[in-house]
Amino acid sequence: MRILVIGGGFIATPIADRLESEGHELLVFSRTPNVNIKCKQITGDIFDFEEFVRALEWKPQVIVHTAWITTPGVYRDDLSNFKYANFTTNLASYIASTDVEHLIILGTCAEYGHRSEPSTAGLTTLYPTTLYAQQKVTAFNGVRELMLKSQVRLTWARIFFPYGLNQDQKRLVPYLINSLKFGKPVLLNDISSIHDWITTRDVASAISWVINNKTPVEIDVGTSLGFTNLELLKVLEELIDTTNRLPVEQMHEFGLNEMFIAGKSSPLFASGWSPADTLSAGLEWVLES
Repeated sequence: MRILVIGGGFIATPIADRLESEGHELLVFSRTPNVNIKCKQITGDIFDFEEFVRALEWKPQVIVHTAWITTPGVYRDDLSNFKYANFTTNLASYIASTDVEHLIILGTCAEYGHRSEPSTAGLTTLYPTTLYAQQKVTAFNGVRELMLKSQVRLTWARIFFPYGLNQDQKRLVPYLINSLKFGKPVLLNDISSIHDWITTRDVASAISWVINNKTPVEIDVGTSLGFTNLELLKVLEELIDTTNRLPVEQMHEFGLNEMFIAGKSSPLFASGWSPADTLSAGLEWVLES
């Protein structure tokens, strides 16, 4: 199949690699070229929609939309969230009358808001608490309404806590790895909340599964297993083997006591997909690469 991937970030890269390895013809449209992406790339700005449309002239059968602001410390309340939501609905509106067969958009578990139990796509009420999550939900509602009037299949994939190769060094997993390797102080602002950590290669596996199997519009992409940030740190300490080193200074705060886990009955699991990586195996993959 001809598949257009919008965005060239650390989640888009393994998705493109996975789909190309399966024999699909790939094109990546992103703001800047990514040396880690092997397939054909074109650069441009999605906010210049007329410029973006030239990618659609390639006539993709499937579009995987991964582009959104994710800059640590900024993305939750940045005004560019409005622009990304607007692009997403414009994209859906444009392709409604084209030959595109399937639109896959990466959402976020943040759309569920503050939770004290696992979330299940299609059942759990969306209650976004940040501008980032609110605009994701706004885009989802707009796109879903547009796709209902067209023949284009829609998948809204809510990603939980992804980690993998070439992740922003300010993110938690790279931050902890660098701190442990170089004996730097570790500060965890939240040791009570439970997070569902999933590797980007498992995210890629899930997107591949969705393309090749019947799934509902809303899906959760997670593992259904949760870990606190402190438990994450302990696994990394064991893998990096810091037991014989001088202990680093560690400061921990209790945090929010929230739960961000994909429910075990989530539609993606029910369809037959399951992640391949345990937390330990996934972190070991990152450490060895």
